Amino acid sequence: MISVVLLASEDLPGLAAQMAMLVPAAVDGLVKEVILAAGGEPGDEPGVEALVEDSGARLVRVGGDASARLAAGAAAARGDWILTLRSAPILREGWREPVEKHLAGGGGTAAVLAMPGGLLGKWSPRLHGVLVRRLDWPTTGGDERALAKALKARRLAY
Repeated sequence: MISVVLLASEDLPGLAAQMAMLVPAAVDGLVKEVILAAGGEPGDEPGVEALVEDSGARLVRVGGDASARLAAGAAAARGDWILTLRSAPILREGWREPVEKHLAGGGGTAAVLAMPGGLLGKWSPRLHGVLVRRLDWPTTGGDERALAKALKARRLAY
């Protein structure tokens, strides 16, 4: 099962939409928990506390940049795997299939969840997040792109 570490932001509609895309996966047992990783002070991201209370997510507060918040969320995670997300881009239908296939195949390696996108028909993968086995979370941390590079993550497109 997956722990989703979602970076909190002032984009409450984006956070709520991202969390709504996770509900079916939570009902089916794929997503074990959602952890909102927020800035260190209450009020840094107004409305996040209410969103956490309404959704049943857990809130982790830590000072620092996105890397520090991701690391704090990962440290609080209880699932075997961690999927990092931000409020945008919002997951689309079909995101679960490549994740479930990756996990069913034994997973093993970290993976980047990406979708096609871009201007004028060019292929420009949009990073949603990184799927990492909790025990493999690096001590050096980093944002999603740094994590993917350090862990030599394979690409899961949908």
